[in-house]
Amino acid sequence: MTRSTAAAVGLAFFLMFVTTASASPPTITYSITGIAGNNGWYRGSANGDNVILHWFVSADTTETNCLGAVPVPGDTAGTTQTCWAKNAQNETTTVITGELKIDATPPTGVTANFSRGPDYHGWYNHPVTIGWSGTDATSGIAGCSSVTFGGPDNGAATLNGGCTDMAGNSAGSTAQLAYDATPPVLSEVKERSTATADKLVWSSSSASDRVVVQRKVRGSKGSATVFDGSAGKFNDSKIHAGAEYLYTVQSIDEAGNASNVVFITGLPKVLTLQKTPFVPRATRSPMLRWRRVRGAAYYNVQLYRGSKRIYAAWPRMPQAGVPPTWKWSGHRFRLTPGRYHWYVWAGFGPRTLAQYRKVGSARFVVPRS
Repeated sequence: MTRSTAAAVGLAFFLMFVTTASASPPTITYSITGIAGNNGWYRGSANGDNVILHWFVSADTTETNCLGAVPVPGDTAGTTQTCWAKNAQNETTTVITGELKIDATPPTGVTANFSRGPDYHGWYNHPVTIGWSGTDATSGIAGCSSVTFGGPDNGAATLNGGCTDMAGNSAGSTAQLAYDATPPVLSEVKERSTATADKLVWSSSSASDRVVVQRKVRGSKGSATVFDGSAGKFNDSKIHAGAEYLYTVQSIDEAGNASNVVFITGLPKVLTLQKTPFVPRATRSPMLRWRRVRGAAYYNVQLYRGSKRIYAAWPRMPQAGVPPTWKWSGHRFRLTPGRYHWYVWAGFGPRTLAQYRKVGSARFVVPRS
């Protein structure tokens, strides 16, 4: 091959290389700088500025509209960015669609919602569910927290919750409630009978507990509330001396929880000589009364337990009180639990004449304490 021929071949190869190089279009690549959130969203940048789109074009580019770094402001549900570049003979265009979803704003209007209202005077005494709700204008709400509170007892319980958007931003709020599911304890309920009143005393868990006392007369169907308030005692003076009363006592705390019901009896203080549909029960020292008999100078009262006489008295008035203890036939007696039978005779003239006329008899029971 001659020298001129070799030169021609070399020139041909050079021209082919230049033509091939010039025929390749420019290359365009990119990267995104920002805090990646959830579901393909960005949540802004570390320094709080905009998300940055970085364009990279090949070195043979002669003209382009792509800046090196493009700030992409939020919030946006998906911005479109375009980059084109060309060289001597070719042009390349790259379009980014849907990759630049930016939500840097947490949910707004986050509030706690109770599944129901308080059980009693602003208090909850049963488990309640609290769910949070909110709105998000850009990416939307992904979910909100929910909790069922059932204790411990707390007059100012604080619960935290909130909502998260699709990008992963969160916002919260607190919920407060008064909760008490523990019933009060009613104890030391006692009754002391006098001739004019039934005196009840008790103790509840708290001095602020409300106590309700209901009363029913033995043999009747209905009952009545005779006390409703915060106290440790009640003096029931609106009673009939010869009636037996059944009391129910129950305490209720500020949250509406109720204690156990305590039943206690107010026994008759006075036993009247009359027919009753039941054998009355009496206190350990009852007063025995009967109708006045015209012309009677005195009366004879006798008390039996079983077939044994254990007490006798000769009062001038139509009543006789059984003492706490007494002596009869050389023995000391008192009214112990059991069944008793009492009799009354009217005496006329001096006692030495022993002129009697029977007035009547009745029974009573002294119950166990």
